[in-house]
Amino acid sequence: MEQHDGYKVDQPEQPQPAARRASPRHIPEGITVAAPAIPRAPPAAPASSQPSTSAERGWPFLYLNRELCRALNLTASQSSLAQEMAA
Repeated sequence: MEQHDGYKVDQPEQPQPAARRASPRHIPEGITVAAPAIPRAPPAAPASSQPSTSAERGWPFLYLNRELCRALNLTASQSSLAQEMAA
């Protein structure tokens, strides 16, 4: 399967060790905690006849950073809400 960014995705998804472990903190019932996405570097692209621009090479990383920040903000919000409910 080829994505629109030019990188081929041919590796099956492998479970991350952290995702299999139970959370060390107690989460109140009814609170769903989403694990932050762990970005992985894309596979090396073969050299093409047309060199890519720095903007084309950089956008996947900007997207991954945005998604990571969104996941971390969600986790922080849930933690704050859980602390308020426990108080």
